[in-house]
Amino acid sequence: MERLLVAFTGMSNGGKSHWSRELQGEGFNYWVRRLQRVGFERYCCDDLIEKKLGPELKARGFSGLRDIAEWMGQPFDPQYAETSKKYLDFEGEVVNEVLDRVENSKARRVVIDTTGSVIYLAEDILQKLSARTRVVYLETPESVKDEMYKSYLENPKPVIWGDSFVKAPGETDMQALGNCYPKLLAHRAERYAKLAHVTLDYQMLRNPGFKVADLMTVLKAA
Repeated sequence: MERLLVAFTGMSNGGKSHWSRELQGEGFNYWVRRLQRVGFERYCCDDLIEKKLGPELKARGFSGLRDIAEWMGQPFDPQYAETSKKYLDFEGEVVNEVLDRVENSKARRVVIDTTGSVIYLAEDILQKLSARTRVVYLETPESVKDEMYKSYLENPKPVIWGDSFVKAPGETDMQALGNCYPKLLAHRAERYAKLAHVTLDYQMLRNPGFKVADLMTVLKAA
């Protein structure tokens, strides 16, 4: 069987974790996994970064993705420059370690659930990701940006803003955040698309009739 090594990229809440778990066959019994031809070895970068941050988070009474978001803060918070850099450094380590492990693994099928900020990693890491996996961008269209911003505020996740956050004169912090969020999405969409070997349509992935077997067909044909 040909090796199928997949890396899902895209914005937070874009479906990366859902579809990577579907490929893993989480919750399915052995025979269902065989019938649907799933059972990927899965690596969740969010979880691995959290482990690296563990000692610092524990010292502050934090744990979990929501607490990592609080620890990192927003781009206008005083600690953000330091915490976002530390997070991104750990993310680079995680992606490198996962790719090396996959390279030496005997697993025939692997899926990597990257974070939304993977595109901000060093170019050599991105080239390594592109060379060793089939990079699949789970698209998030312009039409859902308001919904995504609402989700971002209600269920905070750590976000690397890069150069996308610029506060205009007279704006409050939250006004600037709301005004800059579409710029963040647009910048990321361009970077995701450039990195990807294949882009999956947002509406297709949310069609109730689209199942993991259909996803497998798309991935094999890509």
